Amino acid sequence: MAKVTILGAGITGLAIASQLPKTFDITIVARNLPGDEDSSEWASPWAGAVFMPMDPSTEREQRIQLESFRSWWQLAQQYPESGVSQVEMEDLIDSTALDKVWYRNKLPHFRVLSKNELPPNASFGMSYKSIILIPSVFLAWQKKRLETAGVRFLRRTVNSLAELKDLGHDILINAAGVGARYLNDVADKDLQEVRGQTVLVKSDFNKIWIRRGKDYTYALGRPDGTAILGGIKQYNNATQDVDAHLRADIFQRIYDNLPKVFPSSDPKDFKVIRDIVGIRPQRVGGARVEKAVVDGQLVVHAYGFPGGGYIASWGIAREVCRLVDGLYPSPEIVSAKL
Repeated sequence: MAKVTILGAGITGLAIASQLPKTFDITIVARNLPGDEDSSEWASPWAGAVFMPMDPSTEREQRIQLESFRSWWQLAQQYPESGVSQVEMEDLIDSTALDKVWYRNKLPHFRVLSKNELPPNASFGMSYKSIILIPSVFLAWQKKRLETAGVRFLRRTVNSLAELKDLGHDILINAAGVGARYLNDVADKDLQEVRGQTVLVKSDFNKIWIRRGKDYTYALGRPDGTAILGGIKQYNNATQDVDAHLRADIFQRIYDNLPKVFPSSDPKDFKVIRDIVGIRPQRVGGARVEKAVVDGQLVVHAYGFPGGGYIASWGIAREVCRLVDGLYPSPEIVSAKL
């Protein structure tokens, strides 16, 4: 039986643990665990948490995303209590053309939006079925499911992979996200911190709406009667304070694009639950999924997908499983095990 330690209890670490062979002895080590009180120290609880294909994407990134989508779709169908739901998505792109969009016709109920469905000055848009989830619900649900399957969770603050050597694992999987930049024996300077700022409001908006381009804007309607309004991507910025100017700009952009749903740009006219600032890991050159030896430990790195961990999680997990299978062959590996 292989003994595996996974560093990181965010969406990537949880997905990897669920995909490894059921005969493996698995421990997840992290400073922050699902079910903790709110903390800005990790990214997964604060994500918009939708499946939104990243464009452009390399062939590898496309495969990772489609593998991930299939798993999310299956979860939404089989386990509604997981907090994962299927939802209509309207996806507007101002900077490209339809024939350049790699995921056209690859997602359920795909169609091109008509002109009267678009806001002013939008080039074109698409509609298709996607998924949305409530991170706090899903992360806690998945943790409980893994514990039932025998996975152990260990709270520990880790400054280097070498500090985990005492756990006696055969394989160490580094799914530390932003932490990979700060681990002393990893120190991946290609890993960027990408700041996002959003507003969580009460709303009966029941779809995902996103406009990509110069004014990157989205409204993510969740099934619990809330919506995440955004957005922004600020690279190499880890500031946790709410930017008041950006907050006002988000409300203005939401109103400009969806005036029938949100008929005001005044923050006082919204039922604001909270402002959210989250730091997303993104690696220059794409996600790092590769084996290495660190201080005598056999390590598989798994972090840094451009765009977001939820979009890539299950696809990254399968890449990790294929590597682990080569390092520690087992007839028990079950592809796409959820």
